This record gives sequence, structure tokens and C-alpha cells, in this order.
Amino acid sequence: MEKSGSSSTISEQQLQRQESLSSTKAGLVEQSLISSEKWLQLYGLKSKKLTLKQILSQIGFPHCEGIVLTKTQHAAGSSNTKSELIYQFVEYLTRAVESYKQRMDWLTSGSRQIFGVILEQCITIVLDFGGILEGELDLCRDALIMILHEQVAHITKFNIIRVSQEPVKWQENATPVTEQSIATAISWVEKLTAKLTLSNFSRLDALLEAGKDKTIESIYYFVVGDVPEESKELLLQGALKIPYPVYTVSFNARGEGTIAFLKELSAKTHSRFHAFAERTECVLFPAFPTKDGDSVMTWNSRKLKGKLPPGAGVREDVFLIWRELKEACSTLAQIQRLVAELPESSVATVDCGWCYLWSLSQEQPLSRSHQIQKTPGTLRSGCRNMA
Repeated sequence: MEKSGSSSTISEQQLQRQESLSSTKAGLVEQSLISSEKWLQLYGLKSKKLTLKQILSQIGFPHCEGIVLTKTQHAAGSSNTKSELIYQFVEYLTRAVESYKQRMDWLTSGSRQIFGVILEQCITIVLDFGGILEGELDLCRDALIMILHEQVAHITKFNIIRVSQEPVKWQENATPVTEQSIATAISWVEKLTAKLTLSNFSRLDALLEAGKDKTIESIYYFVVGDVPEESKELLLQGALKIPYPVYTVSFNARGEGTIAFLKELSAKTHSRFHAFAERTECVLFPAFPTKDGDSVMTWNSRKLKGKLPPGAGVREDVFLIWRELKEACSTLAQIQRLVAELPESSVATVDCGWCYLWSLSQEQPLSRSHQIQKTPGTLRSGCRNMA
């Protein structure tokens, strides 16, 4: 009977784990259309009421003056309730930290690392292979196929245009996303060659051609290598003629001048910029403690194929999540420190811990003279001596 029960429990746990993995995957797909700013509005510490100040306020300490409990039973009961709340907040913060780690991992892997995040439902991708080097074509094909599979497959409509002497269009206009259209687009990408003749006007002509489609929301300009100076001037001058935001993606730029130009072009069209450069070494991320506190967890276990090229700067979408993750880890560590001090019967230490945490939230440390006075039947928490 015990074996049967154990087997049933394991089976249930496996089903729950599978359901959790399925929901996580579905959630990550949905995130492809949400910027980090909007994502944090939904799942950030403030929206979940998990900042240190919000937690202390919910525990019942909006300020730290005049805390006097005159009945021992009431004090103990209040302590038990608040202790339960503290343990709940540890669990909530732990989940938040894991959620932010997942978001960081998602943003810095796969097609998001190469291409950034597609935020619109209807787009045209303009491919500029004018600066491609020998041996890069296969890499570019693989990157584009990954983008089609992981991101484009989850939007509504898309098209692809290649920069050439005359713009080469996959479809006349953006076409609905279906399994068949994605497969057809992949087949088209696989047949791309590196041999092409360009004029100084070719790049602008392709972007203007993309802008003629009235059904799209944005243009994604995928640039391999560098852009000639003559074309840069023409693109900047003609940027205002392009009716849609031009999201620029730099792929293996050789010089910082191309990075600066693509940033400027995206800014002129009120859009965003992304950069990727191939590499094979491991990317180092700062470490965070695991639950047991004895080891550290990093993202260094996986080999990344890319990096930010010189002049690209920090990705804003990654930085926003990183900053939230850092705050969540700090808050969790402080709350865990309070949990470690929770006594079974001494209410005084608990209140002192709350006062200590509140001082941290105010960036106002307690002075050494901060004391807890305890007399039979009465508990006084003196918090007026804050430095």
C-alpha cells in the first residue's frame, strides 16, 4: 500500500511539473511581445508590493516610532501573525527572483540575443548583406531561421526584403503567419547568396520599399558588417521619408562608426537599436547565492555565441531586469536575515528585527544605543535613537 501511495504521489508530482513547464514555455512565448518596461509593470516588485518599504508596511510598521505593546498575549498573537507574513514574503520574493532570472536568461539567449525582441504584430525585415564577409553567410542564415522560428512565428503578419540593386521581396506585402508561410520563408532564406551588386541608393530604396506596405507597424533593418559612408548619409537624409519606425540590428559590425550610425538612424525614426557580434567564449554574469547559501548560481553554465560589440552599450531591456533582480535579491537577503532571528517566544527580538529592516529601507542605520526594554507583562520597543 505504501509503494502504491508513493507511486501515486510521484505521478502527481510529475504531472504538476509537466504542467508547470508547459505554462512556463507558453508564458515565455507571450513575453516576446512585451518590452521589459511593460513586463516590470506587470511582474515587478512594486506592482507585486514586494519592495522593502511595501513589505514592512504590510507587516504593520509604516513608521518606527512609539511601538508599545502593553499586553503580553496581544503581543505574542501579533508576533505570530507577523511571523507568518514574513515567511510568506520570503516565498514571494524567492519566486520573484526566479522569475527575473528566467527573464534575464530569455532575453540573453536564442534569437533575442541576436535580434533583440520583436514587439509588434506586423513587420517587415530588411536584410542588408552588403558588408558580409566570406564564411558569414551560413551564420546569417542560421540566425534568420532562428528568428523566424522563435519570434516571427508568434506574430500576425511579416515580410522579408533583401537589399540589392533592385529590392528583392519575398512577398509583395506582409503575409499572415502560418506554419506554411514560415516554412516558405525559411526555404527562401536558405537560398540566399552572398553575391550581389549594390549602389549607394540600394539600402534606402529597400527601406522605402518596405514603407510602402500599409499593413505593417515597423521595419526591422538587419545589417551584416559595416555600412559605407556614402550610404550612411543618404539613409540619414532619407530617414524622415520612411513612414514607420526602423528598428536597427547590427550583426558582426567591424567598426564603432556603424554602431553609432545605426543608433542614430533608429533614433531618427523613433525606434530601437540592437547589436550582436559572434564569439565562442563564455559570458560572465555576476553570481547570486542559491537557497542553501553554500554555492552560487550563474548563467556561465551555458556557452553563448554572441556579445555586444564595442560602442553598442548596455541593452536597456536587459539592464531593467538586472536592476530589478538585484533589488529583489537584496530585499530577500534582508528578510531572510529577519527570519533567522525569529525566536519561538521572544517578541522583543522580532520587533527589533523589524526596526532594523525599516532603518535599512530608509537608508538610516540604527544607532548603537537602540535598545529593547522588556518588563513582566509589558514590551517596549524604543526606536527613537536612530542615527
